Amino acid sequence: MNEIKKDIAPEIAKETCSPSIQPLGQKLKDCLLAVKTDDLYKNLHIVTESCIEKHTKVKESDFFQLHMGRLGEIKYFLPVPDAFKNDDLVPCYWLTIGVGGDTQVEKEMKAAYPKCKIFGVEPSPDQYLDFEKYGTIIPLAIGIKPGNLSMRLRKGNSYKNVNVPITPMFQLLDDNVGSRLIHFATLDIEGFEYPIIDALKYGKPIESTGVRFCQIDIELHAENHQLQHMGDDFDFANYWRSFLANSAYLPLKSVKFLSHRKVTLVNVEDFVCRRLFQFDKYF
Repeated sequence: MNEIKKDIAPEIAKETCSPSIQPLGQKLKDCLLAVKTDDLYKNLHIVTESCIEKHTKVKESDFFQLHMGRLGEIKYFLPVPDAFKNDDLVPCYWLTIGVGGDTQVEKEMKAAYPKCKIFGVEPSPDQYLDFEKYGTIIPLAIGIKPGNLSMRLRKGNSYKNVNVPITPMFQLLDDNVGSRLIHFATLDIEGFEYPIIDALKYGKPIESTGVRFCQIDIELHAENHQLQHMGDDFDFANYWRSFLANSAYLPLKSVKFLSHRKVTLVNVEDFVCRRLFQFDKYF
């Protein structure tokens, strides 16, 4: 209970522990796992939206939209109800993983949620832009375990493979954010999102250290990025189904963006997230 009280207002914490609360979204999960298509990655946004329409109550108008400063990209999130939005007792943490020289989303987020603490993980100093106007830069590369890794980083207006030291997710959050519960997150790291997502599965390195996200906007990069980070035998369909079957996360929005696919994942098992964002009403 102590952890829950730190994460959400005391007056609603007691309701988050109710044993009567059951996992959400089983029909949606079953639909997503049963999808048959020749190319799941290519058709991900189509089949995902079809299952969402059939098995949830979520509507386009339920989301608030944040706009990137380039290429017309939109990030979709479900809002915190007004009753808690400006309540000092209810913490709010935003984490951008991969700033990439664009801070329009953080600008809009700060305007919409002025009390939300915004953090940006970005190992390339020339990509910080004016992030400090809206939040705190964490000048590190995030990963699964300590070590060094070749990552595709944005340098100026192009991308280069750079060998960088890696800081584990839990350590980065402990040292810089002070919470392993993140309410809003965006993940756009040029293919390295695939091992990060895999580590959110039950018992994997990120999940097992108590790191939780209420909502994550993820850019799933195209095939060449998949092979670079996951190997030549990577099969997206098997990977994605395994993630959905073995994690607390389900997509409530999916769109095509350039040659990539985007999803907004919500944590349907964490009681704090469910109570704060009232996820139950969307199912």
